Amino acid sequence: MPATTTATRTLTTTEAAVLSLLAIEGENSGYDLLKYVQKAIGYVWAPARSQLYSLLPRLVKDGYARSRSVAQAERPDKTLYKITREGRRALDAWLTHVDPDDRAAFQLRLFVGALTDDDVLVHHVEAFRNDTAERLAEYRGIEPTNSRSGPDFYHYLLLRRGIQQAELDLEWADWVLRELRRPHA
Repeated sequence: MPATTTATRTLTTTEAAVLSLLAIEGENSGYDLLKYVQKAIGYVWAPARSQLYSLLPRLVKDGYARSRSVAQAERPDKTLYKITREGRRALDAWLTHVDPDDRAAFQLRLFVGALTDDDVLVHHVEAFRNDTAERLAEYRGIEPTNSRSGPDFYHYLLLRRGIQQAELDLEWADWVLRELRRPHA
């Protein structure tokens, strides 16, 4: 019988991604989970195949998932994994934790947003927006000090990229906030 954890610890992004897949797709094999990664979630999170296969038994050991072996007539037996209540509690805690410095985790939380409510996602997007606005202000503060000659010219090229990306991120965040705050299916 797998050990259960006594206190919910903070999940890694990879653990949260795998538990999200199990929560959304239900009981599945590692092979099937890799197919789901390739079809959709892989655009925001994609583990190495070996990483996924080594993580699943560890999630079972930690009490976040359970496994069962299924005999197959013409193929090797396969192991199916399913999220447990403890796994769902840990995932819910991860989904609500706001960390604006971890953009990959932010994108993953938004991608699996159906597992939480829009108010939680609004907090994430607001934190992302505030972090982006601070970064943009910092970049704009640097811009007037750049001589745009000699080595500074090359620095300026990347500074402009940072400014434009931050402006685009702010525009996107404002749109996402409007979308999350309006009724939708």
